[in-house]
Amino acid sequence: MNLNSKKYLGQIKEVIKKAEAGKVYPVYMFIGDRPIIHPQINKLIDCLIPKEAKDFNFEILSPDSFSEGRLLELLGTQGFFPGRKVILIQDLPLLISSDTAKTRWKKALAAIEADDNDRATELISRIFSDLNIDPMELKGLSSGQIKDVLSWPKDLRIASLSEFLEVHCGDIKTAEPMNTGSGNRLLVWLAQRADPSLAIIILESEIVDKKCSLYKELKKYGPVVDLDKEKKDRKGGTDFAIGLISDLIRESGKKTDNKAIKVIMDRVGHKDPVGLKTEIQKLVARAGDSVRITAEDVCELVVRHRDEELYNLTNAIGEKDLGKCLNSLNYLLDQGIHPLAILKTIANFLRKMIILRAVFEYGAGIKGFKNLRFKIFKDRILPEIKESLGDDQPDVLKGHPYRLYKLSLQAYGFDLDRMLVFLALLAEADLEFKGGRTPHRVLLETLVFRFISME
Repeated sequence: MNLNSKKYLGQIKEVIKKAEAGKVYPVYMFIGDRPIIHPQINKLIDCLIPKEAKDFNFEILSPDSFSEGRLLELLGTQGFFPGRKVILIQDLPLLISSDTAKTRWKKALAAIEADDNDRATELISRIFSDLNIDPMELKGLSSGQIKDVLSWPKDLRIASLSEFLEVHCGDIKTAEPMNTGSGNRLLVWLAQRADPSLAIIILESEIVDKKCSLYKELKKYGPVVDLDKEKKDRKGGTDFAIGLISDLIRESGKKTDNKAIKVIMDRVGHKDPVGLKTEIQKLVARAGDSVRITAEDVCELVVRHRDEELYNLTNAIGEKDLGKCLNSLNYLLDQGIHPLAILKTIANFLRKMIILRAVFEYGAGIKGFKNLRFKIFKDRILPEIKESLGDDQPDVLKGHPYRLYKLSLQAYGFDLDRMLVFLALLAEADLEFKGGRTPHRVLLETLVFRFISME
């Protein structure tokens, strides 16, 4: 029984409703990002085990503690309380293969890009453990060398991972891989002794190899709730997001209406369920004692998302990614952000790059920045420059060292003289915005294109 994400919320409710009515299965499988699937698993567990028995009849096997022998031992041992045992297995190693490596790295890179350092660290730690690699072995290696060590997927960029490791290498903890088994003993046990009145296995995985034989066999023993398909199904994503918003608000004890849900969808979008959940939690917290969340309440999120999207725009400009630039422009204009505010943001970004280039090139004598490592920048170059400038240092140098490092990398991707010329052109663009007849969207798109190409 494969419950895909188009009707995910309705189907998980059906699974829980059946469990409440006594219809249970030997195996349940949940696939998707943990912040989304774990609350649903907790609801199911509450149906399967009485509260007073949970401390004694419920076991969790993490990837670090899993082995097939340990699982079979738990399955064959009666719980302290009468009734069934429930064993939750997180990220079952037997369901992960080399074919899932690219997907796992993509999730880690997405967490890095979203500045979610805790999640990125968790995902990378797990990968390194499975690869039996000590992250400290990568410290000081070039991007090319890291690619060789990790057998890096050819069509993924490694730059953000290299930068992340420079800063967070010491936070990544790995464990020795265990002799986990093949899964054959588990399948034999299920075929001969599976009895959901005695024991139930719940599998919680962010990623599985759906081609492996163990996955195909386990599907025969119970429901598979697959949220990971969401990213492949745009329509399903919208349906899921709407349902998720309604459920999260209702479960928090609040109420809302279709107008507020529409505004949430417009402002936050549906592509990232984890991010969506975070924003709903903030809305609920802001509501305080108020029972109803209104469209006006939701609009408070626009400021944060506007700032984020403006940052996304300037970052895309710095990376010379025209596609992302146009997407950000469309989002900002569609949300009613005034074109002059966007123009001001671009001008400020350009000024910061010019200042950094001037400080580093003429002050510190740095002609090239591309291969400069973050540790050297943070520990030696930046402190020396700040000390030499004293109280006269520009405000741009007062930011976080890593942000400064990334901005400096982008600044060295543009010609300094052309940046100065383009800054003068922005003043002319300001007059065109205020009195010209050309549509603002066209003007902004043209400016961004010229900025990237420096024409």
